[in-house]
Amino acid sequence: MRARLLASAVLILLISAALATSVQAASCIGLVLGGGGARGAAHIGVLKVLERERVPICRIAGTSMGSVVGGLYASGYSPDEIEQILAAIDWKDILDDDPPRADYPMRRKNDTLRYLMKYRFGVRDGSLQFPRGVIQGQKLLLLLRRLTLHTWRTPDFDHLPIPFRAVATNIVTGEPVVFSEGDLALAIRASMSVPAAFAPLRVDGQLLVDGGIVNNVPADIARAMGADRLIVVDVGATLAADKDLNSPFAITMQMVDVLMKHRTEMVLESMSPDDIKIQPQLGDLGSTAFDRSLEAVPLGMAGAELHVAELRKLAISPADYADYQAGHRRVAFDPPLVEFLDVLKTRSKTAGYVERELEGFEGRPLNTAELDKAIGGAYGLGNYERIAWKPVEREGKSGIEVTPVDKGWGPNFLTFGLQINDDFEGRNDYQLGIEYTRTGLNSYGGEWRTRGEIGRITGLRSEYFQPMGERGQYYASPYIEYRAFDQPLRVDDFVASLYRVRRSVAGLDAGYEFAGSSRVFVGLYRGYGSASLSVGNGAVLPDVTDNLGALRLGYVRDTLDDANFPGTGSRGELLLTSQLDALGASTEGQTADLTWDKALSRGPNRFLFGTRLHASWGELNVFDSLAPLGGFTNLSGYHERELLGSNAALFRGVYYRRLGDSGQLFSVPAFVGGSLEAGNVYADRDQLISLENLIYAGSIFVGLDSPFGPIFLGYGYADTGESSLYLNFGTLLRPRF
Repeated sequence: MRARLLASAVLILLISAALATSVQAASCIGLVLGGGGARGAAHIGVLKVLERERVPICRIAGTSMGSVVGGLYASGYSPDEIEQILAAIDWKDILDDDPPRADYPMRRKNDTLRYLMKYRFGVRDGSLQFPRGVIQGQKLLLLLRRLTLHTWRTPDFDHLPIPFRAVATNIVTGEPVVFSEGDLALAIRASMSVPAAFAPLRVDGQLLVDGGIVNNVPADIARAMGADRLIVVDVGATLAADKDLNSPFAITMQMVDVLMKHRTEMVLESMSPDDIKIQPQLGDLGSTAFDRSLEAVPLGMAGAELHVAELRKLAISPADYADYQAGHRRVAFDPPLVEFLDVLKTRSKTAGYVERELEGFEGRPLNTAELDKAIGGAYGLGNYERIAWKPVEREGKSGIEVTPVDKGWGPNFLTFGLQINDDFEGRNDYQLGIEYTRTGLNSYGGEWRTRGEIGRITGLRSEYFQPMGERGQYYASPYIEYRAFDQPLRVDDFVASLYRVRRSVAGLDAGYEFAGSSRVFVGLYRGYGSASLSVGNGAVLPDVTDNLGALRLGYVRDTLDDANFPGTGSRGELLLTSQLDALGASTEGQTADLTWDKALSRGPNRFLFGTRLHASWGELNVFDSLAPLGGFTNLSGYHERELLGSNAALFRGVYYRRLGDSGQLFSVPAFVGGSLEAGNVYADRDQLISLENLIYAGSIFVGLDSPFGPIFLGYGYADTGESSLYLNFGTLLRPRF
């Protein structure tokens, strides 16, 4: 009897255990992936452990970086594939909206050689406007589009391999916005729009930012999707220590983190006893340390290992899990045929420019690499906040819909520039500039630009630039310009007199751009010029007044990767100018200018080799034929424009080495270097040809590639005994004479 009772008890226990296991296996397990920036890479490690332990996930809700990892996993990527994607990302490039400089249009390449700041402020109704984020997310959205392209025919997120939700915040109302359908790439991008860092994204009329503001760990969303049990992964940043709260910005960020942490703690405290909470220990890994994000993967695995006993209670059999994985992985995807390409004109005044840049994609399978490169080239114009694309179907045909969005703080822009040269011995000069640009004057990219300058040169220039032709490869640019500057004249190595040179012209340039890196142009101008004695002996040179009328012919080729501290590529420019009596010139004559720079690099070491030549002939008055030398790396030791001649030559080699880790994000690149130079100015061409009496000079310097432009502090010396200290704002690449 006792044996029968014992056997019955064992049987009951076995049946109960089997029923419990069956209930657990039948449970819908929801995975909640919280936001945390770069720390969110820990989610990949957690997923690896879940797969190893055969835990089937049937619902996913994610915020910010959690929406990135969660969205990719829900769409069929494996944890190893997501890790490989993360490892392949060049974060410095992806967080820089602009394409490589080599892909810029020629007009913008020329703009980078000037001393004006890279950043432009918007102007509207008499007040300055600013971008809504430091990063617009152009390249990030293109990346997300490529990664989620296989889901383009799945607008309902419940029909993804694993049903998915992404959480964003409506910054206008403060309410959470939960994406359950639509465009997966846009949903993920909106969910990770960290305020101030990333520009908000407008989706369906709502201005959206990072979901972490209102729901960083969206457990309630997963529960509402029908999950019975939750696995919640919290990777939120730890609060900063007292010593690190040393600025208004730090205090503001701490306030945001406190609010998010408080909200997260409330969510975690509301979890049921059957839910699993995973909080990987991520140490000092910051939310912006994307270059270190892979470090979080093993830490995420370690965090999940602490709960492996609980996870194993949710496991299913190997055979069942193999079936589960087979139904939840991406299937082979063939790119759709592009039967049409439609550029929407609702959010840009220059959509026609984008349309021209994207010609040639119809009639062949979609090539995302080529499309992204073409979009990057159009974005390089500098007028767009974003250029997005997506595949669409219309009337049974597949195609591409492209949406260019003009900068929200435009279309009128203001920027500033500053150059300073100082020898710290009482001789100094400066150049201050301000430029106002009106863009979007027509759909083909017409713009009007006006620049004023004071300092070493006083000037005012206003020009209109109009691209023309099927691809905008032709252009016309009428302009007016006034310039005035003081020019010293040296006799026997002494400054004998100082002249005030003035020049007023009106002209027209027309050109053709080709191969993405070259331009030829022809132009003419008419005007008036004068040079009058300000200080010194007027016997050296009488005052000059004449009429100007010239024809110009030029060629430029530019493949440099950077205008401030180039490492690869080259730039060459040839300009021929002829003053003609037929165009109203008082004297006839010609000048030729050749400028060439070649950049090389080896690791952190960079080299820049350059040549500048100027020749003149004919009956030009002396100030129409003169070219200046002197200044930092331009015969160092001398002051700017201190040497003047009708013919000039300069040869130089510049070396600079990047300090610190070149892969570090959000750093200001610093360089140390030096230059060797040889050159002189000459009264006639025979001296130029024979390169008589070359002056040898050199410099040593430190430089910063700051957001406001390159800054150099250096010392220069010439073998004539001239020496100078320099504090210089402006690129190493100098314009032609």
